[in-house]
Amino acid sequence: MTVHPLRLALLVRNAEPDRFSTVVAEWFAREVENRDDFKLDPIDLARTPLTELPHRIDEADAIVIVCPEYNHGYPGDLKTAIDAVRRPWYAKPVAFIVYGGRSGGLRAAEQLRQVFGELHAVTIRETLSFHQPTDPFTAAGAPADPTTPLAAAALLDQLAWWSRSLREARLLTPYPA
Repeated sequence: MTVHPLRLALLVRNAEPDRFSTVVAEWFAREVENRDDFKLDPIDLARTPLTELPHRIDEADAIVIVCPEYNHGYPGDLKTAIDAVRRPWYAKPVAFIVYGGRSGGLRAAEQLRQVFGELHAVTIRETLSFHQPTDPFTAAGAPADPTTPLAAAALLDQLAWWSRSLREARLLTPYPA
């Protein structure tokens, strides 16, 4: 039986040089590329037209969102992008990599879980969280905490399981929404 790689959309709000989201996204992309079960599709919301986003999400088997926390929530332009997609989110697994402030971005992740629940998506329990953007990465773009790659592997393992299960379910029976 041939197993096709899972298509993983890595949604980044703004991947400009010297931005923390870029550092995190590039590191996570390297983690994904070290695995055989995923094929990565990086999507920078600053460069991807909203009209293209529904197709890219529809093609994905799973999505990881890299997101900062602003004002105890997530940024408005991310909400606009999420709402522009709608139906392609249905029955897709979504994971979060969040950062910022004392909560490490976890308040943004919790709000996003509510939004994606309404969109019939499955959010993964494992979340990567970074407190202050300048602290957790070395100058070489690797996490300073040696356990972070282990946490990323756990997130990707859960994401792969849900991705395979939901991809098979979507192929066998259209999602009833």
